[in-house]
This record gives sequence, C-alpha cells and structure tokens, in this order.
Amino acid sequence: MWNKKILYFILIGIASLGVCAQPAVRQGYSIHFPDTYTKWQEALLAGNGKMGIMVFGNPLHETVVFNDRSFNFPRQNPRTFAEVPRDTLDLIKKYCATGKFKEANDLAVRTSHWQDGGEGGRHPGFALKIDMDASGTVRDYRRICNYETGEITVRWSDERGAWKRRAFVSRDADVAAFELQAPSAGKLNCAISLQMPAEMNFPKGLKTKCLHTKDYLNIRVNYAAPMDTIGYEGGIRVKQKGGSSFLRNDTLYIKDASEILLLSRTQKYPENCEAEWSKGFLKKELDAVRANYNGLLKAHKALHTSIYNRVRIDLGATSQERSLSNEELLEKQRNTDQPVLALWERIFDAGRYHFLSSGNELTPPDLLGIWTGDCNAGWGGYYHLDANLNLQVSGGNTGAMPEVMEGYFHLNEVWREDFATNATKLLGCRGMLACGNTPGLSSGLMASINDFYPYHYATGEEAWLLYPFWEHYLITEDQEFLKNRLFPLLKCMGDFYEDFLKYRDDEGHYIIAGSVSPENQPSNLRVSLLNNSAFDLSGARFLLSTLVKVCDLLGEEQGVNGGKIRWQRLLNELPPYRINKDGAIKEWGWPGLEESYNHRHSSHLMMVWPYREFSEDKTPELYKAAHRALQMRDQYSYENAGHGYLHAALIAAGLHDASSLRKKMMTLTQKDFYYNSLSTAHYPNHGTFCTDVCHAVPGVLIEMLVGSNEEGLELLPALVEGIRQGSISGIKTRCGVTIEHLSWDLSQNKVSVTLYSAKDREIRMKAGQLYDRTIQLKQGKPYKATIDYQ
Repeated sequence: MWNKKILYFILIGIASLGVCAQPAVRQGYSIHFPDTYTKWQEALLAGNGKMGIMVFGNPLHETVVFNDRSFNFPRQNPRTFAEVPRDTLDLIKKYCATGKFKEANDLAVRTSHWQDGGEGGRHPGFALKIDMDASGTVRDYRRICNYETGEITVRWSDERGAWKRRAFVSRDADVAAFELQAPSAGKLNCAISLQMPAEMNFPKGLKTKCLHTKDYLNIRVNYAAPMDTIGYEGGIRVKQKGGSSFLRNDTLYIKDASEILLLSRTQKYPENCEAEWSKGFLKKELDAVRANYNGLLKAHKALHTSIYNRVRIDLGATSQERSLSNEELLEKQRNTDQPVLALWERIFDAGRYHFLSSGNELTPPDLLGIWTGDCNAGWGGYYHLDANLNLQVSGGNTGAMPEVMEGYFHLNEVWREDFATNATKLLGCRGMLACGNTPGLSSGLMASINDFYPYHYATGEEAWLLYPFWEHYLITEDQEFLKNRLFPLLKCMGDFYEDFLKYRDDEGHYIIAGSVSPENQPSNLRVSLLNNSAFDLSGARFLLSTLVKVCDLLGEEQGVNGGKIRWQRLLNELPPYRINKDGAIKEWGWPGLEESYNHRHSSHLMMVWPYREFSEDKTPELYKAAHRALQMRDQYSYENAGHGYLHAALIAAGLHDASSLRKKMMTLTQKDFYYNSLSTAHYPNHGTFCTDVCHAVPGVLIEMLVGSNEEGLELLPALVEGIRQGSISGIKTRCGVTIEHLSWDLSQNKVSVTLYSAKDREIRMKAGQLYDRTIQLKQGKPYKATIDYQ
C-alpha cells in the first residue's frame, strides 16, 4: 500500500472546460508554473486500455512514464488451496446453523490451506526522458488535455518563440504518439533516453538493457531470478525533420531539428523473453505504422471521440466559472458549501475520459485505471471484486460505453473456469465462486483467506459481478447476449445454490449457512463467518429471480423436468430480510448479531443499488428500513474510504435522498480526493492513488438525474440542492429507452424530456411528487414532453 513518502504520481493538471452548452472542444489547462514539475508528482494521463502514458509536462525536461495492462510482477509459486472434504464442509455449515460461528470461522480458514501466489502487483514500465536546452525565461505556459480526443498538449514560449509538444495513445493503431515542434524561427535540440528512475521503486534483481539506434530506441527488462525468463520491452521509433542525430551512452542526441515524431509501443513476454526479443517483432510492427501524427490522431479520434461524446452534461455553470483551471475550481469548492457547478461538470467529463482511456474490449480499469509511476501500488493495483471494480463500472452501461463494458464482460468470462474451481474445491458446489481480488488477468482463484477474510463464503460477490450483464441486456435487449453469454452464467449459479443451500431455520426458510458481509463484523461478535448476511441474501435473490425471468424470456428450462421450477422454489424459500431495533435493515439477518454501522461498506443495501429490489410503492416497509440503514451509516464517515462514499451515494439516489447524496459529493470534492488532474485518491488529502472515485462519479451523477428500472424511469430522482437548471443527453435506461435530452429549470418548475425507443413499448415515467403516469412510445419516433415539476 502506498504512503506519502513513496507516492510517485500525485496526478494533476487536466481540465475539461466546456460541457454540452458549449459546442466543439471540451478541454482544459493547468496554471502551474513549470518549475513545479521537477517532482514525481505531476502527470497528465492518456491511454487506450492496453497501454497508458503519464505526461509530466516540464517544458525543458519532459518525463513520460509508460504503463501496460500486462505489467504485473511474476511470482514463482502458484496460488493454491485445498479441496475441502465433504464432511468438513458439512460441519462448517452445521456450526453456522447452530450459532457456533467462531468454530465455523476457524475451521473454514484452517482447512482451506490457502497459499498466496500467482502474479504480483502492478508496476510501471519505464520512463522516457526528453531534455532540451534553455534560452531565456519560460513563459506563457499551458498544458492541456482534450478529453474529446485524448490528446495532451504542452505549450510555452521563450526567446526562440512558441513551442508545442503533443501526445496521445491510439485506440486505432495501438501506439503512443509524441510530436515535438520547434518554433518557426527556432530549432529543436534535445537528448532522449529511456530510464528506470529510482523513484519508481523497482525491486533489486531486474536486468535492464538498452539497444538503441538513431531511429529506434529499445529498452528490455528481465524480471529478477528465478523468473528472469519473463520480461517486457518498450520500443520507440524516431523520425525527425531536419538536423542531425547521434548516440552516446544510451542517449540519443538530436540537433537542429524542426520536428520530431516518436511512435511507441510496449509488450510483455510471459515466457522465453530473450527468444521473443530476438525476433524483433516490436520494431517491425512500429516500422509498419504510418509515421504521420495528424493521420494517426484522426483515426484515433474517430473511435475515441464517438464514444466519449455519446453523453453530455450541463449543470448550469457560468462561462466565467468554466474558464477557471482545475486548481481554481477545486480551491473554490473547498471554500463553499454550494456545489461548484463547473467543477461537477468537469469531474463528470474527467471520469468518462479516464474510464474510457483505461479500458478496452478485453479489460476494464483496475484500481489504478491503467496508470502507475510506482511499483508500490496500493493493494497491488489489483481488481477488487467486492466493491471497487463494481463501482468503477457503475456508469458504464447507462453512460453508453459498451466498448469498455465489453472488457468487463470478457474478463468475467475469462475468470469463469477459476471461479468454478473455487466453488468446487472450497465449497463442494457446482457453479461459480468469485475470488475477492485478483492480480492482473491471469487468475480468478480465491484470494485472501484468513481469520478476518473467510472470503470463500462471500457468495454474494458473484451476483454483483453479474448484475452489469443483466443491466446491459435491459438497456440493449440483445437476445443473443442474453442467450449465449448471460444465461449460461445464470444457470451456473442456479446449480450453485442448489448445492449450497442445505439447512433450514425454524420457519422453514433456507439458512445461508456460512455468510459474509464484506470486511465487516457484528459489533458484539468479532467474527466474519456468520449466517444470512444481507449481502449474500440479496445476491441470491437477484441471481435466482433473474434466472427465472430469463428462463421465461428464452422459453428455456420449462416444465416439470426443467430447472425453472427448482430455481423458483429456492427463491421462494430464501429467508426474508430482517429489520432491527433501529428500524433499519439488518446487516446479518440472524438473532443475536448486532449492527456495526461505522463501516466503509454498504453491502447490506445491495437490494437498493444495484439490484433495485425495493421500491416505495411495492415494498414500502423494506424501502423505509433501507433508508433508515443509510441514515445510520451516514452518522459516521465511511472510514473516509472513497468507495464507501460512492456506494452510499448510489444508494442515496435509489432512496431519493438528495441531501445524503449531496453530502457525499461535497466530501469527495472538498476533501482532496481529487488531484488537480481530476484523477483521484482512495482517501482524503490525496491518500493512495485509486480510480474508484473518478470513474464512479459519472454513475452517481447519472443516477442523481435519471433513475430507471425494468418498468420505467424517473426524472431527477435525487437532484441536489444548488443545481437549479441544466441538461443531460444520451443516457441509457434499464427499460430499453434512451434519454436523448433531459433539461430542467427549477425557477420555472419545468422539466423537458425527449425519449427514444427502438420498438413500441409502454413505460412508467415519474418526475417529482405529482407526475407519475404510463406513456406510450412508438418505434423510432421521439417522444417529447414538458412537465410541471413539483
């Protein structure tokens, strides 16, 4: 885990000035004077989901750190655990069912024989250094990131004239492109090198070799023995206009050039790296790329911009406020109790940009997005599956980014075999058991089994991972996706619950015997393995109820011999949610287990978000109890964890509690969760870089403005005080309808909406306290309405 001494990259400087009220380019700038960029704390971010760059922006001493999704440290030993004997599993369940939780916890942990292993934590690749000669004072400095294009620009002037340096990572060509331009009346003289700076904290034993020519820089790294047959490399093709160049001591010196183009790519080799390097494929691939910066950028923009611009937001900020830098907006928010509207617009844009830049069709963002400048990454930079990844993708479906969500779906499918191994060996069940966390892409085998983390009994984790699959279907109504990708996974979980649910309580309900509420324990019993956590119960209810629905949608597993009747019976016989003495949903629905409200997780309210099982009209008592549970958590600080505020904010939106949502958003924007780049930390005061906050906030703001379920949608369900007017466009809803445009003006008590449906349908639409009606939508014909909002 990082601390302030080893934190390598407090990321600052990106802004995105313009929103939907301003056409053309949404971009921003940093006002920091370049002398501050001598520290390893300053970077602008770009990426294509596979490769990422961190551009620090010092005019005369540029540093660019290269990252790659595959850059995890290898480990010699595999991750292993026992196949727990059937009689032991039965005894663990018996202990739980009879209230002997300490005995159950001890036995479950001891008999798992879990050993850590597999890939290690994330690490950066290397640094590109570009050093230029000086001529007079640097002035007129700006550094800009264009969110619409993914391009980073650094501008300044000195006695030689106006300079410009540009960079982006292509989604089309899978290269990082850098262009350095001299002033019209000047020449470019610089030294270019590839380095592994001490500040990156690489462990001892790595072997590094540079094999440079005047037109190709190449760095090769072997991991430490005995894993030194595994390695990676970076290649940079160099093309200059004018002047001359020469190599000296692994540094390329360029003299009197007018322009330099660098095309870069990274690659990891999981075995026989020396043999792979000798083939020279990386250089051949870079040589085949068209060496034209503008042409590469145009092809990249055709992909990146079309995705990014599908959703636009306008919260009514003034043009004057939008002209402020990120630093100025963050400072303004620290000193006011009202939302700084331009900042809220900008963090929406920044979140979408960083989410898109760190995800692709094979992988979604991890804890770091895709960026790190330090080998000591917080929590290894892993995918964490009990909250963090789930929150990062919270706005991916509704925010119309299926390209990144495809990476999420693909990765979960890759993990399926290992999840099945977890279920079989650790719980004696068919089906799938998610793994708590996983390093990189290579393994979904169970992680973190110890006395506090008996995570092989966190059975609700897989439900949360599968919810975005269901949400994608609700939005797209893609029958092929439903039948061929989601249904097999749901059926697999039907098998799991048939095997897992065995004991019953005195009322005849199944007991979820062996149940975890992630990272929390009752206040009166410091044991993790218990019964009937609301987390596991809501997960079982979601999976089984959705499986039954999908059986009917597809006409599968019907009749007396089909699975539907078995899964429906399991669903009917699950235990009910319980309400405690405070009038709140019980986190553990079992007698004698007291609440522990002061905690960062809100796992006991999954039935509100994301599952939307509770509603004011259909389950009023439970809805009220869920709201009370949120209020009880809100008395505390969520342990100052970013993901704690995020999940609670999404729950607040689902419970129409605008005040609770507002408080959490104010905390995130006032307490230095945001760096000046509008990337984020896990804790206040820039404590431990983590992209949970920046990636999930767009999802929070979407749910604040548009709530939806299978039956219909609600406009402005949790609009916070201080946002009097604005608009949003392009939002996807869970009733298959697109919000082409939504605008509101509370001074006029008016809400206007334009909806689009690809087929005839009937939905319920709500807005405010008075508007609640059924509307008819016609295939391909926009539906427009202006509503009196009260």
